[in-house]
Amino acid sequence: MRHRNIIKLFGFCSHTRYSYLVYEFMERGSFVKILSNNVQAVELEWTKRVNVVKGLANAISYMHYESCPATLRRDISSKKVLLDDEYETHISDFGYATTLDMKSSNWTPFAGTFGYSAPDKCSIKLTLLC
Repeated sequence: MRHRNIIKLFGFCSHTRYSYLVYEFMERGSFVKILSNNVQAVELEWTKRVNVVKGLANAISYMHYESCPATLRRDISSKKVLLDDEYETHISDFGYATTLDMKSSNWTPFAGTFGYSAPDKCSIKLTLLC
């Protein structure tokens, strides 16, 4: 996936004892870390917060409607939303992502964190058909 609001995977290292994924560096860290720090939270004024949400919405829209196959990102939380030096949003951690095949009736069981997970399969089908 290539989108400005999805973190870039540069490469990986697979060894018998260790495995590593190498992603681009996000200078500001996670959204939750910024919001939990009083000084950083004040610097993150409302216009920047709105831009964070817009970036998140753009990335989700891309994954659901523009990527092929469509990808469902199942467990988005403020811990997995990273910000670069200019407060641009980047979604990370695709451990609970899955692809969608609208022609198939096979759906995977629940995975993720309640409250942060995607809607059930009926809602997804209705959303993708709209």
